[in-house]
Amino acid sequence: MKKFIDRLLRNPISFEITSIFVYAFYCIIFASAAIPAALLVRFGWAFELGGGVLELMVFVLICALAFYVFLVSCAVLVGFIERMITLGLKPGEYPVGSSVFFRWLVYSGLHLWLLTVILPFLRGNNWIKIYLRISGAKVGKGVFVNSNHIYDAYLLEIGDDVLIGGEAFVNCHLFENGHLILGKITLGKGTTVGAKAYVTPGTYTGKDSRIGINTYLRRNTEIRDGESVASLPGMNIRKVVKLLTAEQKRDKEKR
Repeated sequence: MKKFIDRLLRNPISFEITSIFVYAFYCIIFASAAIPAALLVRFGWAFELGGGVLELMVFVLICALAFYVFLVSCAVLVGFIERMITLGLKPGEYPVGSSVFFRWLVYSGLHLWLLTVILPFLRGNNWIKIYLRISGAKVGKGVFVNSNHIYDAYLLEIGDDVLIGGEAFVNCHLFENGHLILGKITLGKGTTVGAKAYVTPGTYTGKDSRIGINTYLRRNTEIRDGESVASLPGMNIRKVVKLLTAEQKRDKEKR
């Protein structure tokens, strides 16, 4: 199986043919999610045939409602399909060409469509939390998610009162040395993830911890209860070296 999938992915012709079927699968899912919205627009169009100003206004409102229904139905349906695809996927390292990698690749493409088209409109809304729960994440009470960059939600656990800032990346996968690495991320109760922070697989935060703006957390980082982690702002590397050298000298003098 591994050899077959490896050849399938490496051969340009078989890869393109497979991509066509996978994209068709994505289109079917999103088209299915659009059916309720399409029915609403059809109802509104029939209502608008009266031709009056009032009828036109009602039709516009129905179209707006249809767009909202499309967003919600996509989040719910795609979240459910993503969960079906990722059932059984566990933290670990998987070589490119394995069945796990192929399943993750199909999931990742579908999630990229959702992330690009749907989730930007739902960030900060309760529906993004509902989507996360449907797709496999454990989400506590009082959680606020102001980012659509949530990847591999089936490996994500979010405690009560957690805040995820704008454009923060919570990413439960990495690629290293030809392997897909999947790792669980746990955000403890009261954790704040700053805007544009980047959280990687294996991260664990305790209660009331803080991750600063633009902070990158390396794989398997552990933050204890009440601790704050922040990246330094951009500095001249020579100044950084001088500061470190001076600190080392002070440590030696104390000893």
